[in-house]
Amino acid sequence: MPNLQDSMSTIAEELAAEPNMLTVYGVKLEIDTTPTSPQPTFAELCAGIENLEEALNETVQQYFFLCGKGMANNFVTALAPAYTLTGRRILGDTAQDFIFGPTVKYGTMKARQTHARLTVSTADSTEVISANVTLAALTEINGAVTDGSEINIELRFDGAIVNGDAWATE
Repeated sequence: MPNLQDSMSTIAEELAAEPNMLTVYGVKLEIDTTPTSPQPTFAELCAGIENLEEALNETVQQYFFLCGKGMANNFVTALAPAYTLTGRRILGDTAQDFIFGPTVKYGTMKARQTHARLTVSTADSTEVISANVTLAALTEINGAVTDGSEINIELRFDGAIVNGDAWATE
């Protein structure tokens, strides 16, 4: 039977070990700033971005089958993923200048559509997904007159998500 000293040492070692935790700064989100060109030009959304929030916006169908004896079975039947970014407006940043330029900011339909690449890196792996996206809920001018302007950007996924880089070139 281990003594108290050994138990305390083991606990201290476990607490001192670096946790295998996903950090938001391990997420890289890029958008195509030339969506109508044959070859995409990706710019990273990072300068000025303070917060990133993922919402899968799932549609869940719930069924109560006889063999479940009153307990439900749930099935995710659809997704409408979206990423919301908030932070500060950085003039001269390629991604932000594209998003808040008059063509996109005041545009509708095709003017708000582009491509996105999301890379999630951990100590153990790197995963990339790609999707067509619509830019929505854009706010560029917001806040106290003495502060950097607060921004809001939503990237709403359109259609199928591709595992990997859909626009990789050889």
